[in-house]
Amino acid sequence: MMLSYRHNPRVIDRCLQEMPTVLIVDDDPDIANIFRIFFSREGYTPITASDGIICLELLQQFKCDVILLDIMMAPMDGWETLTRIKANPQTSSIPVIMVTGKSIEERERETYGKMFYQYVVKPVRRSELCEIVRNALDQK
Repeated sequence: MMLSYRHNPRVIDRCLQEMPTVLIVDDDPDIANIFRIFFSREGYTPITASDGIICLELLQQFKCDVILLDIMMAPMDGWETLTRIKANPQTSSIPVIMVTGKSIEERERETYGKMFYQYVVKPVRRSELCEIVRNALDQK
């Protein structure tokens, strides 16, 4: 099942109660779609957002169990989105997995390291990504 921002919130909410929900935030539609397929096949309910602003809007509407968050996005990058997620008491406990095409710099690790559960570098294998998400959910 593919859920996007334009679907009816009540219908989506009913579906989300049945399986853990993974919010995939990536401005590359191909990557978002691949991740959506990964998690659908694993029995999760994937929701996609193409940027940080839409991510924050979706988090106001739906209960998400884990977030995959791309770092390099515009107009709001992943770090700013992460900061806003963690500043909100209603979303601060959601594990966030940072997804990036580059290594995280030491300065970024020092500034944001306590806010995210883990980071992965693209390209990432399906089995590795699904294991990280399972582990994040188990520690919730």
